[in-house]
Amino acid sequence: MKIGIIGAGKVGTTMGKYIVDHGGTVSGFCSRTESSGQEAALFTGTKYFKDFDSLIEGSDTLFITTTDGAIRTVWDCITTRNVKGKVICHFSGSLSSDIFSNWKETGAEVCSIHPIYAFSNKFTAYKNLTSAKFAVEGSSRALERLQELFTLLPNEVVNISTEEKAKYHAAASLASNHVTGLIYLAVELLKESGIKEQEAYSLLKPLVEHNVEAVFSQNKDDSGKGSYAGCVETLTGPIERSDLMTVREHLYKLEKPEQEAVYRAVGIQVAEAAGKKHPERSYKEMKQLLAQ
Repeated sequence: MKIGIIGAGKVGTTMGKYIVDHGGTVSGFCSRTESSGQEAALFTGTKYFKDFDSLIEGSDTLFITTTDGAIRTVWDCITTRNVKGKVICHFSGSLSSDIFSNWKETGAEVCSIHPIYAFSNKFTAYKNLTSAKFAVEGSSRALERLQELFTLLPNEVVNISTEEKAKYHAAASLASNHVTGLIYLAVELLKESGIKEQEAYSLLKPLVEHNVEAVFSQNKDDSGKGSYAGCVETLTGPIERSDLMTVREHLYKLEKPEQEAVYRAVGIQVAEAAGKKHPERSYKEMKQLLAQ
């Protein structure tokens, strides 16, 4: 398998370096910006291609690692070339392989790969990519062909539904960016309480880390297989305790409408989880309070 990469940003450069380091073959890069393409090729020990035609000719698999907005434009350019028998794959988390319109007419096979990972720096991100899982979807033949690559990489591959790709990405965003947003809100509230920003982070750090560690802790059985403790079993706090007085006080003190809206929306989800943890309790009144 010879992989040509279109796009030399964080994802493209990281994947190129990662694949080469694990024994895969990357033919090279083609990029809208020549300097970034040459930089990526130098970093990965591969080649820079000035045009699509040369990259396509020298590759049997094409990875589109551009921004989401550019994927369709790149695809439209690719379809004017002979890509029969080649695998075309994009790396968007929110878009599915359906963006490759009329792909069967080109004779190519199409799919998408989404590493569940934050690509923070294109020169260092490859070092920790081994811990990430890859979510994949697309044509069965494309995914079958990619097994040649997946056997080289240590990452677990998870098949997802093409039709539900956007829902999958929403879940990943909630667990990543939205969690950051919740921590940001907590820091802002602490600042309003008179605590300095760095002190606020220091105060929250053990609380956040302990909760995340508890949710993802594993209990292994005799066979060595583990199951996560999960959100329901590890849930604590005033909503879980049905402490209506405390929740009312929280809502009263949240003076900004957007802060209150976040508390209520997330609080309802907490109440749902609490109901599963304590099926003998009624959280009806708590849900009514949060939904007001």
